[in-house]
Amino acid sequence: MVDVLYVEDNPNDADIFGRLIRKMNRPITYTVLESGADAVDYLTGQGRYKNQPHSLPKLVLLDLNLNGISGVEVVQQARSIDRTRFLPIVAFSTSDSPHDIKSAYEAGVNAYVVKPGSYQATGSLISKLCDFWLENNTRMDHR
Repeated sequence: MVDVLYVEDNPNDADIFGRLIRKMNRPITYTVLESGADAVDYLTGQGRYKNQPHSLPKLVLLDLNLNGISGVEVVQQARSIDRTRFLPIVAFSTSDSPHDIKSAYEAGVNAYVVKPGSYQATGSLISKLCDFWLENNTRMDHR
């Protein structure tokens, strides 16, 4: 089972995320997807994931400003089907715009987190997110 699905179209941010997860020295498995379309396919078992059975991640960290299908659209599609209706999805964005925050919550995110500016602060935040969502949150599993 993948612990964290990180949806991020910026390769530098995706690389930083991977380095920070490995630096935590905890057994956290993760997958990085580069587009909203890939995320929808992964979560719904469609497209290239159609014949690849896989369980849902424990947490989705989702950039909102994706090329093509936006993060908000990913959330809307995830919330529209039973399999992913209650999947923890956290918006992880550089935007602190009230409009973006409102749109994300209206779509159904569980939390909205603004990416910090520094590597150290980002590492601390990712560690806290993993602590809460992977260790302390009681989630509803869907088969």
